[in-house]
Amino acid sequence: MKYFLSTLLYSFTLLVCTAVQAASTPVRAAVVASSAQQAAMQLELDRLIAQFSDGIAETYSENPARIAYGNLFGDHQHDAVVLFNLEGYGGGNHHAEFIAFFTEQEQFDVAGKHTRPYLLVAVTKLGERGWRSFDFNSLSIKQGAVILKGKEMTSGDAMCCPSLTITRSFSVDEFDHILESKDAKVTRRVTRP
Repeated sequence: MKYFLSTLLYSFTLLVCTAVQAASTPVRAAVVASSAQQAAMQLELDRLIAQFSDGIAETYSENPARIAYGNLFGDHQHDAVVLFNLEGYGGGNHHAEFIAFFTEQEQFDVAGKHTRPYLLVAVTKLGERGWRSFDFNSLSIKQGAVILKGKEMTSGDAMCCPSLTITRSFSVDEFDHILESKDAKVTRRVTRP
């Protein structure tokens, strides 16, 4: 009976400590886009996948595409960043990861045509087999930059399995070039004209 009571007391204490720790850990609120914004960005993601695929490569289900919203260019709260990957180029096992930045734009009509809610600003390859790979779930937006954690190849690694833990920061400069910084050092914030 003593053993049961001490185990029960230990479990209760552990539960209380965990609850107190969870309550004291600050949770960062994510920027939530409207359903119309989410639908617009899903269309943009589908376009990118179609453009970057060779017709055979498909998205990699173990690291699914991710769309996140935030203030990336200093003028809107719902700018977007898209992370996606493709595998199976040419029917092989090569895979590649990409990052794309979109700015939210005001919608208006000109000569019977209307603007889309988002404008693609920049896109680049982020990683690939034999180079590096990022965990899309690690994505955070801070001071106009996207922070990601991942793994990079070292000399002794097999092509499939990078082992060096890395953190990288990605932002867009005034010329729409994607800048990369090591160890999540955020570069200066850029505003768009």
